[in-house]
Amino acid sequence: MDNRFVNNLKAVLEVLQSQFNEGSSLQHYRYLLIDRLAVVSELSPLYDEALQDNIAPELLAVIKRPELAHSLTSCPLLVCIAEPNEQLNQNLFVSALRQINIDYLTSKQYVCGFLASPLPPESLADELLNAGLIAGKALGRRFLPFYEPFTLDVLWHSYEAPKSHLGLLLPDDTHYYFINTNGDCCVFHAIDYEDEKEFAQRFVNPKLRFNLLNQAALYHLVVTWQDLCEQQKKPLSEQALSRIMALFYDPQATQLDNDQDRRAYVLFSLQYGQLMTNEELSKLIKEVIEDSHKQGQLGYLLSQRKEALSLLSQAQ
Repeated sequence: MDNRFVNNLKAVLEVLQSQFNEGSSLQHYRYLLIDRLAVVSELSPLYDEALQDNIAPELLAVIKRPELAHSLTSCPLLVCIAEPNEQLNQNLFVSALRQINIDYLTSKQYVCGFLASPLPPESLADELLNAGLIAGKALGRRFLPFYEPFTLDVLWHSYEAPKSHLGLLLPDDTHYYFINTNGDCCVFHAIDYEDEKEFAQRFVNPKLRFNLLNQAALYHLVVTWQDLCEQQKKPLSEQALSRIMALFYDPQATQLDNDQDRRAYVLFSLQYGQLMTNEELSKLIKEVIEDSHKQGQLGYLLSQRKEALSLLSQAQ
């Protein structure tokens, strides 16, 4: 586990407690958003049966994700942890932060985020479902599960000013908080739009399409880089996802047609520095791009250039 992530979560705990127990959020419903496609211990207060037994039914609401609507127990769940002008259910709130810690960089995370909204549970669930449908339609999909933490982190990094775009997903006067790959708390607030055409124009851009198309590859790169950092006994580099996405999207990487070559390009760049600034390595990468017989071998070929990699690393 990355110690910086743990330390950041401690700071997030204090920030969210302050946000949710004071000011305008105190007058709102406050929620956990849970993805029940993920796994949680049966001993956790967040376990589905525990929630059904201990929380009033009117404080729970299912987001009826279209492809899962035949099995509502698999659909995302809104859990109200405080009604307007009431203090947080501290047990559920702290359990949620603990679960985020447990689920760090897993492919499916149980706790997706926290919301504050004037809408009661069923109304908010309907609005979030509608947002996923509209976002999906804008991208040529049936539904966009934007609430999944890694998906939301990818969305966040697809804009220069993410709050000016992600807020389109929220109903009036609603605020969304999620924990990103670094353990930082990202926040966005509702933004109005006229119709679905305006939504699509403001929400979708080429970089977003590219990043969502390559989300699985980006996730595996982050996990691999985390494993490498652990092996080398160093923390996951700050803004790791941002750096990985920038490298994955840069002109050299996009010319590498082979998935393994692109993966090698990103990982070697993270480890040693910008490969294209070294003449020998730059020439090698261009050869792989142009020679079909060398495609799929970039990782191996780079590993043979130990002197050039060492010089590049020293220049960082």
